Amino acid sequence: MPLEFPEDTTLASRYVKQALPMMIKNKIAPNPCNFALWYAYVSNRDLALNKKLDVTIKEKGTCPDIVSRELFKKHVIKEEIALQKNLQESLSNVVQELVSSVNDTKNQTNTFTQYLETSLNEILSDPDPVHIQETVKNLIKTTKDASFLANEFQSQLQTAEEEITALKQQLDQREEDAYLDALTKVGNRRAFDRRLVELFQDTDTDATLVLVDLDHFKNLNDTYGHLMGDKVLQGVAKVMQKTCPDSALAARYGGEEFAFLIQGNADAGARVAEQTRQLLGKLLLRKKSDGQVIDNITASFGVAQRTAGEYPEQLIERADKALYEAKETGRNRVTMAA
Repeated sequence: MPLEFPEDTTLASRYVKQALPMMIKNKIAPNPCNFALWYAYVSNRDLALNKKLDVTIKEKGTCPDIVSRELFKKHVIKEEIALQKNLQESLSNVVQELVSSVNDTKNQTNTFTQYLETSLNEILSDPDPVHIQETVKNLIKTTKDASFLANEFQSQLQTAEEEITALKQQLDQREEDAYLDALTKVGNRRAFDRRLVELFQDTDTDATLVLVDLDHFKNLNDTYGHLMGDKVLQGVAKVMQKTCPDSALAARYGGEEFAFLIQGNADAGARVAEQTRQLLGKLLLRKKSDGQVIDNITASFGVAQRTAGEYPEQLIERADKALYEAKETGRNRVTMAA
């Protein structure tokens, strides 16, 4: 699905004011394609896009149109294009089958009408009982054939309706999958960005971000292997799903870093973080190959509540600083942002 952008006018205006000067500075034509790219850049919606734009500007001093178009397709609407193309092709197949059925039905109906008129004319012109009886038999047979064709068409309509319903279910599932991390089955970065935008648009409700970073994850990967590292990430995600409030989002922020987006104050965020920290301490994973147990899984937590007039990237920065402090002061702890 496409990138999520804020509907809040204040937040959107801020991004516009940041994007336009950057475009002018780097000699970027202010067309819709380029504007979408740089709007996404300043709102930090796609780190891969930001990195690519940074490299392009550094190497070329600007971003050529051909590069902009490719980045636009890849990072802004690629998945939407693929989804719409797939949906269009599937619906086209259904419609083509229906058109064929309609044409067949139309032709058979015309044939039946013509035969009916011919038969009536024959009855009127030749009232012989034997001839009339034979004509009526043929009419009955033709009527049955027409009835069978009508039933077939009705069946095809029912099949088409079922196929369209299945397509809608696939579309809904695809949209759901677009916001799910494939490995851990919690929200992905896109889901995180979307929920963050929603929370910032609701200025009447407290919002708190909890960043979660696994301690010494690189050492764990080096010691036990990447497959076991993936198992650890999955185990952490399951713990987070248990501790995540119904109104909150648990997401994989990137790599071994996770996040909670909580509709509540910092105390609510700290409670979720502490509960998660304690459950992680009880997490036990076993290697199938040799039965070796991994039970030293810990994480550090940075908690920050949104303040008045704050923007999403500022909230992330404060939570990240709190997380860094938790790491620097011993790890396996929860630290509140200033």
